Amino acid sequence: MYKRQESKRYGVAIDQKFSNTLFGGLEYSKRDLDVPFLRPGNTSGELDWDEKLIRAYFHWAPHKWMALTAEYLYEEFDRDKRFSDGALDVDTHYVPLGFNFYHPSGLSAFLKGTYVDQEGKFDRLDNIGTFINGQDDFWLLDAAISYRLPKRYGFITVGGANLLDEKFQYFNTDRDNLRIQPERYIFGKVTLAFP
Repeated sequence: MYKRQESKRYGVAIDQKFSNTLFGGLEYSKRDLDVPFLRPGNTSGELDWDEKLIRAYFHWAPHKWMALTAEYLYEEFDRDKRFSDGALDVDTHYVPLGFNFYHPSGLSAFLKGTYVDQEGKFDRLDNIGTFINGQDDFWLLDAAISYRLPKRYGFITVGGANLLDEKFQYFNTDRDNLRIQPERYIFGKVTLAFP
């Protein structure tokens, strides 16, 4: 009989308002996963995967039209050697630094630079089950401009991720929700809100 995947998540967080213009916070979470899998010959097994996340942030609004942000995010993934789904263990540090601008006319913009440092033991594509050490660090630049439609009926946004088309070696731990774009990505979107 096939068993469902089970996970337990533990976490603690604190958010603090230091003044009318400075906010900060700290969070820690841990997730334990029991991941079922089938072996050749229809025998089943269970894997132990562990994930940890630490996040700290500061937001400062020195003027009513602008905000500066600084964050630190640390992710740690440890997976069972029998089925690692691409990586045995991964440690990633993210340091996003951002500038946000909001004009009363409805125009807004943001610019964010993110430093990423990742290292781990990754599956060799030519020999699954054999792991190699890997490491890369790099900077990414993201930006967007938005205009708020009259009467708050929505937004029109144009922007881009990885604007400098930085090339890097990076392992996305969640393939369904990419945190980092591997190539330059330009987008436009319209968001409507009906009363």
